[in-house]
Amino acid sequence: MQTENSVQLVLVVLFAIVASALVRKGRADPLAANLPPRQRIRPILLEMLDPLLAIVVVGPVLAHELNLNTWHVLAGLIGISVGIPIGLLRSRVQFVRATKSSRSVVLTRSRAEYALVILLVILRSSQDSIRQNHTTSITLLLAMLLALPIGESFARSVSMVNKYHTSTVESPSMGLSE
Repeated sequence: MQTENSVQLVLVVLFAIVASALVRKGRADPLAANLPPRQRIRPILLEMLDPLLAIVVVGPVLAHELNLNTWHVLAGLIGISVGIPIGLLRSRVQFVRATKSSRSVVLTRSRAEYALVILLVILRSSQDSIRQNHTTSITLLLAMLLALPIGESFARSVSMVNKYHTSTVESPSMGLSE
């Protein structure tokens, strides 16, 4: 367990370093200065790496839950199935346009982003107490809730990348010529 946590910590730190560099790249983009409030430029590579972070953060706990029995696997599949339409909806709401010159997308911030992060933190921090008070219904719910952000993240990422690639014309920023 200690080695697993160490590897997970190293992966999260590496992801944080890469994500930080990509976020700085997005903020340094000249188009970022012309964006309206609540919009941001995000490199498409960062969007592609997002599901990896979900797996690194949630994966070990979810794997433990899925190994308990078949019902937990089914609960995990239900969680992923619920997460997919949420991810597709979020990508539709968040996506503003592609900026292919900087290999980025312009996204609208949403409260759902923050709610999902809070859910992950709560689940991660309460995993030990849930395991100790493990009634089957609680652990089934935990498996479902842990799988949900993985399905959401994959669906949102795939949808964003698809929208980026199918964007044939790059929209000018707020009517200004680029």
